[in-house]
Amino acid sequence: MIAILWDASHIWGYLLLHAVRSTGIPFRVLKGLDIAQTGLSGKMLIVPGGSARRKADALGPAGAEAVRRFVKNGGRYLGFCGGAGLALADGLGLCPWSRDGMPDRLQHLVSGHLACSISGESELVPPALAGGNALLPVWWPGRFSEPDEPGPVEVLARYHAPGPDLYVADMPFSSMPADILAEWDAMYGVRLRPSILDGRPCAVSGTYGTGKWLLSYSHLETPSGSFPGSEQAGIWLAHILRRWCDAALDLRELPPLNFHALPVQWEDDALLAARASLDALLSLAEELGLLFPRNSWLLGWRSGVPGAQFNSLNAALSTTLSLTPDKRRLKLWKERRNDFESAFSLFCQGARSWLLARRLADTLADSAPGMLPRELLVDQRRALFGSPMFGGGLSEQILDMLEELV
Repeated sequence: MIAILWDASHIWGYLLLHAVRSTGIPFRVLKGLDIAQTGLSGKMLIVPGGSARRKADALGPAGAEAVRRFVKNGGRYLGFCGGAGLALADGLGLCPWSRDGMPDRLQHLVSGHLACSISGESELVPPALAGGNALLPVWWPGRFSEPDEPGPVEVLARYHAPGPDLYVADMPFSSMPADILAEWDAMYGVRLRPSILDGRPCAVSGTYGTGKWLLSYSHLETPSGSFPGSEQAGIWLAHILRRWCDAALDLRELPPLNFHALPVQWEDDALLAARASLDALLSLAEELGLLFPRNSWLLGWRSGVPGAQFNSLNAALSTTLSLTPDKRRLKLWKERRNDFESAFSLFCQGARSWLLARRLADTLADSAPGMLPRELLVDQRRALFGSPMFGGGLSEQILDMLEELV
């Protein structure tokens, strides 16, 4: 049995749900409060990406101690991105390392694939990748702070070079000629290449008590088809699950994912109307040049646009429509339906206004700077989408209602 900690995961939780479902291994989705109250059982806890700080808050002291006790007594902990950060020294303390800051914010805003050098010595590395290079997906990663003496921590993968589909903020790195990059560095002091990741650990592992942990800033749960070569992440995830769950998996790569292609099983008028309204909102954002397709499950976004929240809403609504409306969900939905309809209507109206105002602000930036006060846009964005890092706002309320159903 696999347990999944859901809090503050959003789209990364839905990617993990897709990946684990494809393996056929039994699993359950838990909130931090569940773990705090009843503890953990089974073989493995997987913590998807998202905010490590908010995950820690959701667990609270009792939940954090329950996770530590689970691993200490022989359990396995697998954390991706925010889930990796949660397990570090200033969080759960499973790994003695800490998180390193990003002195250049632009260097953190990398997404896509990075070529990584893979260890050839660990049983947690699949033989097909061991000792070579692999294209591994990163989506706005953090960094491990690697001490001079790594201690009992084993480095399984290190970042090596940008992959062909890598973006820095909203700019495709591969489209930037080397001479122009050098010119930008000399003239403006702007370094677009994510050099602070060069040679740094991407995935690490170790032990805690009689249990084991593996922390990866690469999202190994990324569906195949995200980019040619992305199946290598799925190969690695499947290998870990074989080792730690004693599962006889015949899975060579994770299946592709397209949220819009998920079959609709819950034909509720309010949910279907919300799907149509969100589709119209996303189409408007694409027409305005504020969102753009990255792959079958992810929309890219212009810098400053709350693309993470739009992607999470798209994932949550599509997944909810694909659920079987059993008695428990129908009872909960009856209690939430009116609140959801009201909140979603307000959100769509406000988001439509914000997107158009943001596009107008871009148009006026050179010809009439200051005509549209930036503070107004920031306040409206905060009310609708909350903080880029920590969420909140009306969209968070909607996500909470949908995620209760999941």
